[in-house]
Amino acid sequence: MRDSLLPSAMLCVALALPLGFVPARTAALSVAACVAGALAALLARMPPGYEDVIFSGCWFSTLILAGCVHLPRGMNRIAAIALGANAGLWAGQVAQTDAHAANLLVALPFLLLWVPARWLVRTDRGIALKVVASWLMAIAGMEMVLTLIPTPGYMPDHME
Repeated sequence: MRDSLLPSAMLCVALALPLGFVPARTAALSVAACVAGALAALLARMPPGYEDVIFSGCWFSTLILAGCVHLPRGMNRIAAIALGANAGLWAGQVAQTDAHAANLLVALPFLLLWVPARWLVRTDRGIALKVVASWLMAIAGMEMVLTLIPTPGYMPDHME
């Protein structure tokens, strides 16, 4: 069984990093949309057997969000709110896969990293956010591939 804490936390970090490049009001609206999306996802249950789809969606959203730090002008308000809601929905769905919805209480505070991210951007140290985002993209890409490709040891086979 997979743990839901790491994917949810990485998704929240991947949202917080590009929010350092947007105005504070836009970042706050995006964080609020993420929290609302996570709460909505907890109310909307996915049928069993969709865990691979949920994890793939989570990792793909992490890739997209982490890639947003490389946008030349940052995200606009509508994109930031939409991507925040998307991140919340996937984080909430992932938290339901192992019946530990309380993992969201640990993952959602990582959204507050937008505050130090904003400070880094304002002090011309935004390159650090791009480096961290690139690592998140690499991890999310590898996890997504592992989810899609059957790897020996991850799934039961005919020998068990």
